[in-house]
Amino acid sequence: MDIRFACPHCAQHIVVDESGAGLQIECPDCHSQLAVPAQANAPARKLPLLVVEKPAEAPAPEPTGPPPPVLRLGKRGKGAKYRCTNPGCRSVWYESQLRTQQVVGKTSVVCPKCRMNVARMVAPPGLWSRMFKKK
Repeated sequence: MDIRFACPHCAQHIVVDESGAGLQIECPDCHSQLAVPAQANAPARKLPLLVVEKPAEAPAPEPTGPPPPVLRLGKRGKGAKYRCTNPGCRSVWYESQLRTQQVVGKTSVVCPKCRMNVARMVAPPGLWSRMFKKK
């Protein structure tokens, strides 16, 4: 256990190991000689109990306006497929699942997950169109 005390000349806080009790040392700040006081066997301090008060519950605010649209990710949408252009998202959405966003008077179609732009995916040609392709 450490002995903590202040220099009587300059009030510098000093910490000395308990084995140094009663020794003469030099203050690191003002360089005056001082004696390390013997540590009294002080009883262990008790910390106060922490009391957490719960705030009174405020009533829930009344909803105003229509409820937000529900995003149904599990069901198949309608229309063409679109892929998000965000490299972190790259999710695929149907045209009916996309959201619109208006910025500076310009409306654009965005990903409902990350609100970034989307690009239409080109469907590969079907089997019959490849077989009977006009040359």
